[in-house]
Amino acid sequence: YLNNYLDPKLLGTVCTQRLQYFADKGFQSGAMSNETLESFDNIARMIQLLPKMTSKTLIVNQDVLTIGDPDELNEEQIGVFHQCINALKPWKKGPLCLFGTHIDTEWRSDFKWKRLQASLPNLKDKVICDLGCGNGYFMYRMLEYSPKLVLGVDPNLHAWLEFTLFHRISGVENIKFEYMRGDVMASFPGMFDVVFCLGVLYHTSDPITMLKDIHKSMKAKSTLIVDCQGIPGDDDIALFPKKRYTNMKGVYFLPTLNTLKNWLQRANFRCVEVIFKEELSTDEQRSTEWAPVRSLEESLDPVDNRKTIEGYPRALRFYVKCVK
Repeated sequence: YLNNYLDPKLLGTVCTQRLQYFADKGFQSGAMSNETLESFDNIARMIQLLPKMTSKTLIVNQDVLTIGDPDELNEEQIGVFHQCINALKPWKKGPLCLFGTHIDTEWRSDFKWKRLQASLPNLKDKVICDLGCGNGYFMYRMLEYSPKLVLGVDPNLHAWLEFTLFHRISGVENIKFEYMRGDVMASFPGMFDVVFCLGVLYHTSDPITMLKDIHKSMKAKSTLIVDCQGIPGDDDIALFPKKRYTNMKGVYFLPTLNTLKNWLQRANFRCVEVIFKEELSTDEQRSTEWAPVRSLEESLDPVDNRKTIEGYPRALRFYVKCVK
């Protein structure tokens, strides 16, 4: 599909990056344990046992992303399907209903989508990137607006497997997933009309470079929508946790809102508009049957929930919209 968007040299670069990333993530370097790799391999086999179909039911304009009716699978396939979705726990983004099974995910991603909808640019016939797409919940929600292509980029193999399940049973062909890091954005020069960067910036050790790579990937006058965790205050500063933040590894810079604006301006974005600013709620992120994890409530100070369990300020969510 990228033949329609990239010149042959850049296409070759992306293909090389694809192969290298699979190798770097454990297939050669040992970054994943054998147990994890065997588990993922087993899930992939179960997905392949399910029929590739265009499901009779695909609902993308409601809170619950719904794919498939129970009567579309025979008894044996239903058994494989239930083994597969149980093996894919914890489910992060949703809510979902797959072949009649409701999956209450850790994140109520529909809350975020409702906040963003009022500020969405025109998505009809547009080429869109969802950087840090997870399992693709937001990409499917974008289908309501008839985009030309939605490309998700995420370096999470678990999320890729969930997306692969959605893709196999939905029959949707204008949504794609690239299992790569955010630095691949520099290999898509001038490709995107709209980029969503939701819940990503605080997970990178170099947010300015990531924003510059995003800027390079966008067409002139295109739109970027950012969701970033941050800290209270008006100073031009960012929190850099010593090890973890709300029990999470891989958290680097948590900016104030002013600092986030500064990052965007230094990456040459303009017309920065704040869409939303509020404390992250335990109604939006919580442990469930389908996500039996230590979630937000378990990661706050039990005496003072204005602080994390590590003693840092509790996170705010900043949603901003800007233009190249």
